Parts: sequence; C-alpha cells; structure tokens
Amino acid sequence: MAEPTSSISSVQRLCSEELKKTEMTGKKKKPRCCHHRHRRCHHHHRRCLRRHHRKYKGSFAIYYHRLLKKIHRGLRLSQQMIYILDSFVNDIFKCIASEAGRLAHKTNRSSISSRDIQAAVRLLLPANLSKLAVIQATKALLRFSQNE
Repeated sequence: MAEPTSSISSVQRLCSEELKKTEMTGKKKKPRCCHHRHRRCHHHHRRCLRRHHRKYKGSFAIYYHRLLKKIHRGLRLSQQMIYILDSFVNDIFKCIASEAGRLAHKTNRSSISSRDIQAAVRLLLPANLSKLAVIQATKALLRFSQNE
C-alpha cells in the first residue's frame, strides 16, 4: 500500500520541478508540428492537417433532453449523467449490431436486414422490453416509409 502514495508523491515532485523550471526561464515550449523538426509547419501536408482536427464523438444528448421534456418538463440532466447514458446506448447498440451480424452470417447473407435487428433485440432484451422496442421500431419504420 505504501508504493502508490510514494509514486504519486514522486510524480507531484516532478511536476512541481517542471513548473519551477518554466517559471524561472519564463519560456513556454511551443508544440511541435506532427512530423517536422521545426516548431511550425509552413507547408501544410495532409498529415499535418489531419492531426490537428479533433475526431467527432457523436452524442445522443439532444435526444435525451427531448425525451425528458416529454416525460418531465422541469428536470435536467447533468453532464455526468449524459456521459453514462451515452456509454449505455453505445454498448447496447454494439451488442445488437454484433448479434444481428452473427444472425446474418449464420443465414449466409452479407447484409443485415431489419429482421435480423428485430431478432437480435428479442434475443438480447428481456421479454416485455423487447416487445415494446419492436412495437416502437415498427411504428418508426412506418412513419419513415410514409414520409418518403
């Protein structure tokens, strides 16, 4: 048990020493370009541009707020709750997609159909929840096909 505290204190000591060095010199290190030795990249290669863009992480936050507004108007979600809900939805999505892929593979098809997804939902979710999910999905598909 003594090791983690000693490693934390050594890390804190190293960080404080680095801070003292930068305070004494008064210089801050500029970030280097991705694959060049000099500080700034004068000619922007594709590799440089790709590296500076942040990867988009999709979130279902707007849908949580819309749903919560329908259920209970006064409530709001914290950022931590949105993060938890996002991870839950992504996990369920991955499970359903992998199960539907296995079902399609067993029937020697290369594409996943709505029938595979429906069967995967019935296999993964409990009985009442799967029935509700299938009903809501068929309603959504009907609305989508009518709008087109």
